[in-house]
Amino acid sequence: MMSQSSKDELIAELRPRYRQASRGEKKQILDELVAVTGYHRKYVIQVLNHPPKRRKRKKRTSQTKYQGPVRAALEQVWRTANCICGKRLAPVLPQYIEALERFGELTLDDTTREQLLTISPATVDRLLKRARERTKPHGLGTTKPGTLLKHTIPIRTSLPSGMMLNLASWRSIWWPIVAKPPAVNTSTAWTWSMCVPVGWSWRP
Repeated sequence: MMSQSSKDELIAELRPRYRQASRGEKKQILDELVAVTGYHRKYVIQVLNHPPKRRKRKKRTSQTKYQGPVRAALEQVWRTANCICGKRLAPVLPQYIEALERFGELTLDDTTREQLLTISPATVDRLLKRARERTKPHGLGTTKPGTLLKHTIPIRTSLPSGMMLNLASWRSIWWPIVAKPPAVNTSTAWTWSMCVPVGWSWRP
């Protein structure tokens, strides 16, 4: 099975020969090309007589809207706001810019200020990507990882030593609830008190 580039090279090589060939030679060239390439005969005639025009691809030249001063000012505001994400930073940019300019921490020209005030959250994250990578990576959130909640919340993973689950007590508590659940009281406190089998104790 020939590749597409090999087929194009073969047709390009046989094109001058096909144009100068006699009627019988043209028929022989067409038969060979149809057998080798698998193309339809009419398509091969069309390609040999009219070579496809190559389209010149135009290079897209996009100008960066947000230049260096915008990025530098945005990074300064971002660090002042404790490195929050773009969705949280974009709505409060006017307040931060006004406060930093009032205290002399930030100086902006009219163009830079206008671009900062109209910037989108997605563009904020894109412009701050490089600065975020230079800092300690912790994602877009500002929650610090730790075991504070794990140590303060009591979690019982097994029964206390010497305590056995009484199967009869379990049936007497759970079976009435499953067979005929109450229709009115569905609060969390009731559910917890009814679901603790006899012989168990729970302390927060």
